[in-house]
Amino acid sequence: MSMNSIIINALKPYAPVAFHHYTGTETTYITFFTYNERSGLIADDDEVSTVYSIQVDIHSKGNLETLEEQVKEALKKHGFRRTWAMEVFNIETKTYRKNMSFRLEDFKE
Repeated sequence: MSMNSIIINALKPYAPVAFHHYTGTETTYITFFTYNERSGLIADDDEVSTVYSIQVDIHSKGNLETLEEQVKEALKKHGFRRTWAMEVFNIETKTYRKNMSFRLEDFKE
């Protein structure tokens, strides 16, 4: 299963989820993208693990706290660890956005 499929399946029970750009009509939704993918561990010239750094953005006109906790828990169950977060407010659209970065080291079998 691809990394994008894992993220989408983990988060879709909580809100609509889109890779990079959401085109739906809901006012609360989640977007995500991978901003860094690199070798984590190399042994005998083979990549033993891959490290993925992803950004998950929650967009909403209301309170983000419950959805934020759901996202953190859902991704934690898949081995992701949150590395940072920040919150912004768009005055023009009156929309809150919580940006969260997560890291996962995926070991090859």
